[in-house]
Amino acid sequence: MTTDAAPNARAPAPKSAAPAPGDGAPAPSDPLAPLITTLIERAEREAAEVLAQADAEAAATVAHARAEADSIRAEAQAKGAADAANVLSAERARAEREARALLLAAQQEAHESARRAARDAVCSLRDDPGYPELVAALRSRAEAQLGPGARIVELPRGGIAAHADDRRLEFGLEALADDLIDDLGADIAELWAP
Repeated sequence: MTTDAAPNARAPAPKSAAPAPGDGAPAPSDPLAPLITTLIERAEREAAEVLAQADAEAAATVAHARAEADSIRAEAQAKGAADAANVLSAERARAEREARALLLAAQQEAHESARRAARDAVCSLRDDPGYPELVAALRSRAEAQLGPGARIVELPRGGIAAHADDRRLEFGLEALADDLIDDLGADIAELWAP
């Protein structure tokens, strides 16, 4: 009978479950094995602690950054609201000034329109059949104020002018209309009062 293996050949040694030296773990028969194991365990614990501390610091940094961003956002919103309120206030004041200017212009135009209408109405008295009586009443008034020697002339736009010595009176129809409008003063303002 023949065998393939040589009679003095040795069978291969079974592989051990223990790591070979140099794998990071001590050989089972190494007297430093318990110390190395303790050092490895300590290093792993310290690494875990360092990682946990780094995670905590990162979380704290993120929380701080978020809080700061929220604060900046709230400050910006408050500043934006304050700026908007200032712009709105300035715009409101400008609009009120413009409205007041328009109102005053309209009131001035209404006042001038009333003055023109009064002048036209009074000047139309020249065509009225009672105009000679009005002129006679104005002459009497001028003579009463200046004396009987006053020189009196009719004005082209209606009414009279009188003078005596250095005194002069004028009762022009347009001037009388203006005086009437001026005397109305506050009463005419009621035309545009709310």
